[in-house]
Amino acid sequence: MKHGVPLAIVNPNGTSSECPQCGSKLEENGYRRLKCPRCGFEGDRDVIGKLNIRKRALKKLRIKANPGGVLAPLTAPQMTDVNPNRWGEPMSRR
Repeated sequence: MKHGVPLAIVNPNGTSSECPQCGSKLEENGYRRLKCPRCGFEGDRDVIGKLNIRKRALKKLRIKANPGGVLAPLTAPQMTDVNPNRWGEPMSRR
């Protein structure tokens, strides 16, 4: 936990060469583009790396929070709307 938020440290090795949908090895498909030969997923290598890091972190958090599998809901306080005129109505100045 850091500032009341769950924290998962993930090893980034291999995250941009693995398909985030099916786990297969990706093949180059142009400059910085990768494509999965198995399921057809295609994307930029940085986006693919981000998706895989997120997937690994969520998997770690699920195991830590509940060995059965479901991540418990976060208990952070909800944001409140601080703009009283969010719909654009004219404001009366008094």
